[in-house]
Amino acid sequence: MCSKTLLDISSRITPADRHVHLVHRFVVPRNTRQLRIEFAYSPKLLQDEARQNTLVRQAVDRYLEPELREVAYTDPDYLVLQNLLTVSLDDPAGFRGAAHRANQEQIIIVSESTATPGFLAGPLPAGLWELTVSLHEVVTDKCQFELQVQAAETEGADGL
Repeated sequence: MCSKTLLDISSRITPADRHVHLVHRFVVPRNTRQLRIEFAYSPKLLQDEARQNTLVRQAVDRYLEPELREVAYTDPDYLVLQNLLTVSLDDPAGFRGAAHRANQEQIIIVSESTATPGFLAGPLPAGLWELTVSLHEVVTDKCQFELQVQAAETEGADGL
């Protein structure tokens, strides 16, 4: 089997990008036997304690009733703010899966006979596919993500 890069993206995002879905399209050639998606982003955690406290205080003030706020301000579970980016995959016919996990590094495999949990095994039709990076939360000033899609093809495949 030979391997071909179908998508290779590096992108820098900021808190202004939160709640956005970035759609990346790529063409899967005929005779593709497996897709390998590598996705990673960094940093994961907001290390700036002053900013953490400000963001937590803003959220608590906005979403909690006044009598619950004082306890929430010091809740250690609220003081671990992190970026959350996830991926989902669609083939030409529709949904093929999603990895809504908190891991900042993921490898996703999709083939006819097997798939990473959250994704659907099955034929890999040639054509236009979409991989969506959902920016659920971006709490650091900058966050970098890397996305690569590789297709493993049968030797002698003639492309599209």
